[in-house]
Amino acid sequence: MATFLFSTTLSANSIFQLDNVIEFNNSSYESYLLNNEKIVWKSKDGELNLDSSEILLTGEVEGRLNVDGDSFTIKTGSLRGNLLDKSILSEEEVLFETKGLKIVSSSMEITQKAQEGVKVLFWKANLNQVNSDSEILKGKANKIELFLSKDLIVMEGNAVFHEDNMKIISDELHYDLNKERILKSVNAQIINN
Repeated sequence: MATFLFSTTLSANSIFQLDNVIEFNNSSYESYLLNNEKIVWKSKDGELNLDSSEILLTGEVEGRLNVDGDSFTIKTGSLRGNLLDKSILSEEEVLFETKGLKIVSSSMEITQKAQEGVKVLFWKANLNQVNSDSEILKGKANKIELFLSKDLIVMEGNAVFHEDNMKIISDELHYDLNKERILKSVNAQIINN
């Protein structure tokens, strides 16, 4: 994996313990990604393990991710990150929002690779389209991959997608967020409503 964290700032009320774990309350964690992009996390509690370079944030965790000028909001009960392998994972329900889009999932992982940029993986996820008046279920899948720099969503495993007056059931579906259209669908069944 390519460099995910360029520099990191942690601020909190902290207590240093003998086992190389720093516990903190009302914490704020800020990391800079490539190209001055950044991610900021806030939580009620947390800990930093100096031996394993892992950070654990718990209690009403909220995050803001800024990539390519776009802002993404993330809310979950807890998450952990490894500063060495540059990954962030939540194994609890996650709410992810951006540009008229809302994803609710059972868990989430954020990674960054040179060829893909920042990628967010969601498991057992619902994808909703949000505007000022309403929220519409666009689809759901066992796994949804969001490629932030490409504005691309890949839905895999029992994917169901609603488009106009159609319901598309597919093994795999690729959707372009900019063009608001399906790019690819594998083993698809189309049902007219």
